[in-house]
Amino acid sequence: MSTHNCKVCSYFFPIPEDADDYATGKGDCVTEKEDEKGKFWLSKPVYETSECCSSYKAR
Repeated sequence: MSTHNCKVCSYFFPIPEDADDYATGKGDCVTEKEDEKGKFWLSKPVYETSECCSSYKAR
């Protein structure tokens, strides 16, 4: 079991307090991908206390 969580991942971006979907500890996990057409970004909502995923990268 990993002791890392989303809060310490370089892909975690907290939701600003003035945003419509703000919740304490909520953020977006944004990862850059690339295919034959070019670069693109994938985003999914996560909480800073969530256990890290396979994309985890320390800040």
